[in-house]
Amino acid sequence: MTSTQQDSDPEGVDLADASVRGLLEQAAECESVLREAAVHQLRVAYEWAISHPVLDAAETARGPVLPSVLEAPETLGGAGTPAVAAFTAEPLAVACGIAPTAATALLADALDLHHRLPVLWQQTQAELVAVWKARRVAFRTRDLSLDAALWVDRHTAGRVGSLSLGALDRLIAEAAARVDGEDLAEKEKRGRSEWDVKLKHRDPSQGGATSEIHAIGDTLDLTRFHDIVCAEAEALGSLGDGDTFEVRKAKALGVIADAQARLDLTSLLGADTSGDDRAAVRRRLIERRDAKVRLYLHASLADVAAGWSGGPGGVGTVEGLGPVTLDQIKEWAGRSRLSIQPVLHVASEDTWSVDRHDPPPRMAEQAVLRDPTCVFPWCSHPSRHADLDHIEPYEDPDEGGPPGQTNSAALAPLCRRHHRAKTAGGWSYQRTAPGTYLWTGPAGLTAIVTPTGTITLPSG
Repeated sequence: MTSTQQDSDPEGVDLADASVRGLLEQAAECESVLREAAVHQLRVAYEWAISHPVLDAAETARGPVLPSVLEAPETLGGAGTPAVAAFTAEPLAVACGIAPTAATALLADALDLHHRLPVLWQQTQAELVAVWKARRVAFRTRDLSLDAALWVDRHTAGRVGSLSLGALDRLIAEAAARVDGEDLAEKEKRGRSEWDVKLKHRDPSQGGATSEIHAIGDTLDLTRFHDIVCAEAEALGSLGDGDTFEVRKAKALGVIADAQARLDLTSLLGADTSGDDRAAVRRRLIERRDAKVRLYLHASLADVAAGWSGGPGGVGTVEGLGPVTLDQIKEWAGRSRLSIQPVLHVASEDTWSVDRHDPPPRMAEQAVLRDPTCVFPWCSHPSRHADLDHIEPYEDPDEGGPPGQTNSAALAPLCRRHHRAKTAGGWSYQRTAPGTYLWTGPAGLTAIVTPTGTITLPSG
């Protein structure tokens, strides 16, 4: 292929020689095609959803029970949208080459736009509103009642395309207050159930040495804590820390954590607490503070040897975090107690097996290291938090089942949803090589999951 052919669009226009105006026209045409395709995808998603209705007992009694009715139906959209059969999203995900969670969101948005936001849906089909913006409105209004969603639809008619995202969010909040009529005290009470502190590791491509923490809680408590963080950051600056104030605030979290670990919180116990009870509480606090943070580091022996001998630092991979320099690992180790555990080599699997359903820890670890995520197509659920599934159904040896059914080659991690999909959702799979699985699903869908990604295979 020549460079001219590579730089041309499908209609043969040579973009290398196009004028500025010509390039802008091509860009506008691309945007129009993308919008039309996105609208068509929503139409397809809606038709897929309504073609998988929930079957009642009378319907299933007249014919063979379909695999999809063996599980509870799912309500993907908001109030007023029809429920769909279980595992409706999975075939669509494989056909589109997207994650099952993304397919679920696509179906939910399509249902909401049709049933809860009809005016917005008409404007989206007319390409007056970008699909991504219409889907954002669908997502943000999903928890509202049907009346509130329709109120948003009426009051944003003709305006969604021009409203900023912040203005849209404020309008949706107004709808909840005006139409749902929920008492503010009830909202505050419900909000308390959402209080939490979550640690989030960033995209592995950004490296694993930086993470995020997100807190939801009492406004006064969080404001006070933020003031303490800022005060610690200012103190670090006065002690000669040359980093920016923002970086010092992040460092201050470690300073506060270290100080908290040395506090004797038993002073908060009541005066009537016995000495034995105080000692028991103190022991529990010490145990919690001494809890170990387990990092699973994968690194070559050559990199480890070079880094520890003073050579250039190598790069390792930490499960759930991504690439991290060995220098960073050493720095972490210097600030905490470190225990090193041998890692199983998964390039060649052991042939040992056991005559029981649940694998021993070493065998389970081997399967998890081989497959770091659920092996369903495009699923990214971590295997350490998944079920270890017997690829071939396990048969009890006491009831005639063969010996040695449980071994690392016979196991694969499946998240709970896709374990159920395999059991009752019309999906089956087989292992073709270590870390490689061939899946077959409804409507002749076929996909192969490999250690480097998922590939949809042509049906037929």
